[in-house]
Amino acid sequence: MDNYLRCLLLINIEFDNSQAFKSLDRSFKRRGIYFKSLIGNQSGKDLLGEILFNSIKFCLTSLLIFRNAFALLLSLLILFSALQGNENVLTLEEALSLALKANPEILQAQQEIEAWRGIRLQLSSFPLPEINFSRQGLNLGQKKGESEINFSFQQIIEFPGKRALRQEFGQHGLEVAFWQFEAKKRLVLSQVKMAYYLVGSSQEVLKYYQSLLNFLQESILTAQFRYEAGEVPYLDILRLELERLRLQNEIIQAEKELEERWAALSLLLGGELKEKREVAIDLKFQPFGRSLEEIISEAEIRPSLAAWNQELEKSRVQLEIAQKSLWPDFRVSLIYPSLRTNSWGFEIETTLPFWQRQQRGAIAQALAQQKQIEIALTFQRQKIIRGITTLFNRIRSLERRLELFEKALLAEARNMLNLAISLYAQGKVGFLDLIDVYRLNRETYLSYLNTLFEHYLALSEIEVAGERE
Repeated sequence: MDNYLRCLLLINIEFDNSQAFKSLDRSFKRRGIYFKSLIGNQSGKDLLGEILFNSIKFCLTSLLIFRNAFALLLSLLILFSALQGNENVLTLEEALSLALKANPEILQAQQEIEAWRGIRLQLSSFPLPEINFSRQGLNLGQKKGESEINFSFQQIIEFPGKRALRQEFGQHGLEVAFWQFEAKKRLVLSQVKMAYYLVGSSQEVLKYYQSLLNFLQESILTAQFRYEAGEVPYLDILRLELERLRLQNEIIQAEKELEERWAALSLLLGGELKEKREVAIDLKFQPFGRSLEEIISEAEIRPSLAAWNQELEKSRVQLEIAQKSLWPDFRVSLIYPSLRTNSWGFEIETTLPFWQRQQRGAIAQALAQQKQIEIALTFQRQKIIRGITTLFNRIRSLERRLELFEKALLAEARNMLNLAISLYAQGKVGFLDLIDVYRLNRETYLSYLNTLFEHYLALSEIEVAGERE
């Protein structure tokens, strides 16, 4: 009976303190040795103790199997819930993919390429041939006399090199449209990233406000308990209620801001999103691991600069076309008369370059446009370098602030708030001290969120720094 009592006491203690569940991960062998030593101390031949030991062993084994089955079922439920929840989450990759398919600016730039394909085809065409039909000797109001019908075929032959220059001009125009399309894609995708992160910022601020609302509600309950105990005045409850109302007002404003930012993101995605969804934001700070020299070096091959280079080449060809216009074209005609059928005619026409104001004006215009594009290209390159440098320095400044937040400020503000809550519950600090610490913690975390999302926005913008209008 002594063994029975000792085992029942052991089981009772184990289950009362939940130690059976906490020690299931330990070696079963150690537990078996422990029970054997506890039960079989007296004789080693106590059959009843052995039966009890085996029964406990069976129970613990069953509990272990049940625990594993329950853990597996719980994991499956969590996985199923996560998969179900992912359907309502808009990832950044999905947003970028939708923008590439449906953003109006990208679609317009794509159609510009198709338009230049048509322009290139027109510029490479030959002048159309002409057919003339004429009759001489109508004898109007006179006696019938001799009349003649002439039939001619005419073709304009351009001065050698003009058509080739037009083809080259059209090809450079197509290249300009292509690189402008690539630049527009980069610009729009950067805008989508920034809009996405702005939605994420409003979303995280709103979540934080909700958590603060729960904190204030718990603080009101604590203040009510202390008021009923006669430890604090009723004014503390009123102040907390006022603070809660102010927070609810800020929640309404945050919800409005979230709606506006979501509408801006949806517009960039071409209105493809029919319902509002959450965005997936990683609140972990990741330092920017690239140097300024590397970014500036890569900027030299940006699509926007490539487009300007092609514009410069196009203006060079335009100047050559204007210079070539000083040389006349030729019109060749083949004539067939009706009366003298064996007397085929041949005619060549051209213009005399006596007055060249129009041609010289076209040359001056093309030359000025070429200079304009050279200046614009140089300025654009300087603008990009200056924008990259400014944004890079801003990123480094934000990263220093974020490191300070994560290393010290956030933890200190959180610990201070927990300490203030504990001391207030014990009556060791007053309500005003608690509110001051609460507001300090709140402003610290909101400042951290703002800095973190400024870092996200700066990283999104550096890809197109200096290119925004």
